[in-house]
Amino acid sequence: MNEKPIVNKKLKNESPFEYYLIKKVGKTIKKYGMVEKDDRILVGVSGGKDSFTLLKILNDRMGFYPNQYELLALHIISDIECEGMANPDAIEEFFQEHGYNYKIVRMQVELGDKGPSSFWCSWNRRRVLFEIANRLGYNKIALGHHRNDVIETLMLNMFYHAEISTMLPLQSLFEGRITIIRPLYNIPESDTGKFARNYKFQATSCRCPFESETKREMFKRMLKGVEKKHPKAMVNALRALENVKQEFLPGSTVKEDIDI
Repeated sequence: MNEKPIVNKKLKNESPFEYYLIKKVGKTIKKYGMVEKDDRILVGVSGGKDSFTLLKILNDRMGFYPNQYELLALHIISDIECEGMANPDAIEEFFQEHGYNYKIVRMQVELGDKGPSSFWCSWNRRRVLFEIANRLGYNKIALGHHRNDVIETLMLNMFYHAEISTMLPLQSLFEGRITIIRPLYNIPESDTGKFARNYKFQATSCRCPFESETKREMFKRMLKGVEKKHPKAMVNALRALENVKQEFLPGSTVKEDIDI
């Protein structure tokens, strides 16, 4: 017997902006096939506005048929303090207040041979995410990267790494045992900011102590300026990644790989 769809009209009336975001995130999830029935999803919660938004959206989305999956919020405490570091007690209180299934773990940062750098902050968090997901049997890891992050990464890779690449909406790793998903892929940063303010999230912004102003922040400022002149610029940039015209790119004409 088929179950009747659950339409969360109460949420639509009480929080129309969240209802809008849930529907928009739902379209992104469906477009890329991010979530399947009975998935076990580990949500990386740093304490910032984006991860809080992602956790609440994925949790509340389960009130819409036929979403059937399991969530675990994971907050990682680093042994290296940073500016704007999240208060783990406040985050745990937030998890408990909202009834989230959660886990808080401590992380000892392993540094590379070349010494401290901002790369190792993110690399170590990923390492712990993978270890916890694998040990507890979670097959998906949800990260709070949004549309702005995707476009900024594209610009970074073009200008600093001489390649056209960016974050993927989903990425299968370890022979398919774990898949990274980014449900906020088509959500602008301004929406996660508004959502955090609406729900009064005590969001933090933890800067890695090994970095000053990052290259990403430089592109963030630049792209904000472009968006002021052309409001659809970021939407078009994301669409461009799926509208690549290979015949108008020089790669197809290269005869010898010579630096010029």
